[in-house]
Amino acid sequence: MRCDLHVHTSFSQDASTQGTRNGPREAYRFARGEALGIQPYDEQGRAQRQLRLERPLDFAAVTDHAELIGEVEICRTPGVEGHDSWPCWIYREFPRVAYFLMNTKSSMRDPTRFGFCGEGGRLCLEASRAPWQEIQAAAEGAYDRSSACRFTSFVGYEYTESPDTYNLHRNVIFRNENVPANPISTYDTGAD
Repeated sequence: MRCDLHVHTSFSQDASTQGTRNGPREAYRFARGEALGIQPYDEQGRAQRQLRLERPLDFAAVTDHAELIGEVEICRTPGVEGHDSWPCWIYREFPRVAYFLMNTKSSMRDPTRFGFCGEGGRLCLEASRAPWQEIQAAAEGAYDRSSACRFTSFVGYEYTESPDTYNLHRNVIFRNENVPANPISTYDTGAD
């Protein structure tokens, strides 16, 4: 069996600040054997390199980080509240700096959200719903429910507890479509 249960897309802060532009649907197409364009990109946004698996996978899950998924969505969506905040400006203009800035903040012993997330993180929690729903839709779209059953996809996310930057990655994989409204992060659990 060939599988991958730790796949990040442009929804994850770490992947997006390193130039990843592909989303969950592209990730599943890649897992199923299609070519995938990757960075660097030319001025028209065309990928300058492509990858293809030697053999397609049997199953996979896109497991973008629960931490910062709403923040990334706000920073990438013009016109929404928080988009013009200084952390989002840094995210767009200096992605490598944002990688360290945002990860350092989420790696504190008692992680707190950026101020642009609003009271109780409400804006970032709301913003996380669109990418989370897209992750679910991509998993369903990639699942081969025919009698051949050539590919199985799972809905999942990564929960990353990282006090003092000691990362504890946990991929949360669901067996069916019964999932929470938002992926649960260390911001929600208060874990340290």
